[in-house]
Amino acid sequence: MLTVNHGSSTSLRAEALENSAKRLNTWQAIRADVLARIRSGEWPPGELIPTEQELAVEMGCARATVNRALRELASSGIIERRRKVGTRVASTSSRRTTLSLPVMRDEIEALGQRYHYALTEIEMRRGTAGALNALQADPEDELMLVKTRYLADGTAYCCETVWLNPKAIALPDPKLFEAEPPQEWLSRHLPVQQTRFSILADEATGACARSLELPSGTPVLAIERVNSLDAVPVSYARQFYPPQHRLIFDD
Repeated sequence: MLTVNHGSSTSLRAEALENSAKRLNTWQAIRADVLARIRSGEWPPGELIPTEQELAVEMGCARATVNRALRELASSGIIERRRKVGTRVASTSSRRTTLSLPVMRDEIEALGQRYHYALTEIEMRRGTAGALNALQADPEDELMLVKTRYLADGTAYCCETVWLNPKAIALPDPKLFEAEPPQEWLSRHLPVQQTRFSILADEATGACARSLELPSGTPVLAIERVNSLDAVPVSYARQFYPPQHRLIFDD
């Protein structure tokens, strides 16, 4: 005869609720929950999300914990925060529209030079601090790292590292990137938008210095790009150009 112990059942439910609350007690857990709701479409681009206080009550944590999680998401451009207005899921702006996804093939051929692409390395690994922040990934997440090299008329033109987040998009067979650069694949298959663009000075080191045929430590032009799908970052690219490279934007 089956005996149901209602007391034990109630106890298990209470324990499950308690464990759920504990999981949401860290800012990383709050960030993951907010990001999941944006990814699912519960909060679409442009939508106002609940206030910090409302989220704190819902998730059973301190308001300061929610604040830290939202600051992290805002730093990556996933949400936009304005005093006396609230927090919105980032929407497409005119600036993001004008900065379309770059295709290195077009850039090189526009110069009247012969284009060549080569995949130099590809692996699944944990991300760097920059990649984790840009993609809002957790330290234990495995990301796909793709390193490539571009030549113009047989001369080193650019080396690129691209981090792709398999939690945000379904990635293809890695062998595909032997013939097609990640940025081209993204622009052909997904309605992604460039949501962050940074220009900085850096040094060529390691594989990048070898790809550009430069002594290690040579100053180079570096460009960082974050591409997003429905406000969720899916790729983080760093492109390195040799000295004297000229960056041109067309209207």
